[in-house]
Amino acid sequence: MSFPRLARLAAPIALAILAALTPPHVGAQQDEAQHVLRRGSLMPRTAIGRRGMARWNQMLAERTEGRLQVRMYWGGSMGDERTMVRRMRIGSLDAASLTSTGLSVIYRPVLVMQVPGIFSSYAQVDAVRREIGPELARALEGEGYGLLGWGDAGRVRLFSQEPIRRPTDLRRMRPWVPRTDAVFRQMLSVVGANGVPLGVGEVFGGLRTGMIDAAPGTALAVAGLQWFTSLQYATAQSDGFLVGGMVIRQNFLDQLSAADRAALFEIAAANHERFLQQTRRADERAFTALTRHGIQPVDVEPHRAEWQSVADQTRQRLAGRVFPRELLRRVEAIAERAR
Repeated sequence: MSFPRLARLAAPIALAILAALTPPHVGAQQDEAQHVLRRGSLMPRTAIGRRGMARWNQMLAERTEGRLQVRMYWGGSMGDERTMVRRMRIGSLDAASLTSTGLSVIYRPVLVMQVPGIFSSYAQVDAVRREIGPELARALEGEGYGLLGWGDAGRVRLFSQEPIRRPTDLRRMRPWVPRTDAVFRQMLSVVGANGVPLGVGEVFGGLRTGMIDAAPGTALAVAGLQWFTSLQYATAQSDGFLVGGMVIRQNFLDQLSAADRAALFEIAAANHERFLQQTRRADERAFTALTRHGIQPVDVEPHRAEWQSVADQTRQRLAGRVFPRELLRRVEAIAERAR
């Protein structure tokens, strides 16, 4: 299947995959800086990205008089999310952009933001994050990491080589399961399906070789990582979002003066909303582009009750094991009020 126009857009789309998860940075004057923050990301290195990162470092240089700069490690060069967390723990990496799945390696209850069947709108995500975000941030701090900012990177859908209309269709598929994703793994268990655990970098090859034939993901990810070249269908509806954030080793923050530490957080906060809205719009555009160039939307609404039942069972199985039941009840109540 050929998608010539979408392929030309792949590089800038890939840059945006995790852009809203954290404000981006790159080293412009790293060699002269007193403190160089080493940050890992799954984002690929592109010309657009380099220019954007340079602007951020310029802002940092001005606020800190050149004392603080960031060195960027692009495209998963520091490993997958679990590996980046491990590198931060041993001090060979200072910061990382992570999805909630990656954040759960640090503090497992963060996965409550990724459970199915609760979020159908960004308003609900925002409402829940406003109320429980601060306590999750404090929990991450308790594990030795500062949270520079929350974000999200689009609606999570099921993309596949054959149409998936109802949950039981997954039984005949070989869906990809991110290695650290307890939520999707549990959902497949409820359905009675088996997943194939792979790292993000292995998905493209897995789709090409037939090792996997379905993958959960956002339109941004599927387009930017070129998975669309091996996929033909996507669920038209979505009841979840890819949520995450950027964490920094507390040991690194402790090296900074109070003024430089404040500058780092204030610059992030000042640009957070802009990056968030840009990425949300980019994900919608990416899904439209995918459907215009061959990906066929599959209407799952006639089987909504089945999907909701699977989502409910998944949440209940995870409650008390992955996150406290009371936390799940609060998230459900907040999301319902914001519906």
